[in-house]
Amino acid sequence: MFVYSLAGLELDNDASLDVEVEDSPITARLGVYQQLARLFAYPDADVYAAALKGEWPDRLSQDAALLPFEFEYGDAWIPEGMSQAEFEAEYLRLFEVGAGTDGPGAPLYGGAYVNGDRIRTMEEVVRFYEYFGLHTSAEDPRPPDHLATELEFMKFLTFKEAASASPRLQASFRRAQHDFLDRQLSRWVPKLAEKVTAEKPDKFWDWAISRAAGFVAADAQYVSGLVG
Repeated sequence: MFVYSLAGLELDNDASLDVEVEDSPITARLGVYQQLARLFAYPDADVYAAALKGEWPDRLSQDAALLPFEFEYGDAWIPEGMSQAEFEAEYLRLFEVGAGTDGPGAPLYGGAYVNGDRIRTMEEVVRFYEYFGLHTSAEDPRPPDHLATELEFMKFLTFKEAASASPRLQASFRRAQHDFLDRQLSRWVPKLAEKVTAEKPDKFWDWAISRAAGFVAADAQYVSGLVG
């Protein structure tokens, strides 16, 4: 059984999503989105410890055991002597602060890559969230166009598909996944990956962004085939 809980986004009502659904190809996709969202939210002690042990590819592959398409998880680790502070510093350099005064070379915000207008992009993303009764979490504050937040939204949509008993509702949530991938993640995550590569990241974050971009592309192709 796959146990689901929502993080980074909140429902507008009091309904709980802490329920179980049967393991399936849908929850395998959900599991990868969940792990990727966790990875890019911030490199806390758990993220660091798993990176130090080289566990992240296994985390992805275990959650994706029933994945309905082929995907390579690769190898990822950090040097044994790298401290958590150094690990966090590389994340900050790449994605949040940068090395100088011009900000990060590869910001984790879709609005930096889509339409050339971040406000417009954030408004569009928020409309997606609001349509499904969601808003960004006050307890885990991130901008709505943050990579981790958008991956969390895909996790929500795949959960709703898996938990729906009605074929009509399942098809509706698949269409929503297709639309969000097409209008958001598929448009900007490849550009983010190019920016990260240009920043000459350490091997772990190079692996992380390549896996995120690769999975978004593979999943978009898979979902597109389902919605026809």
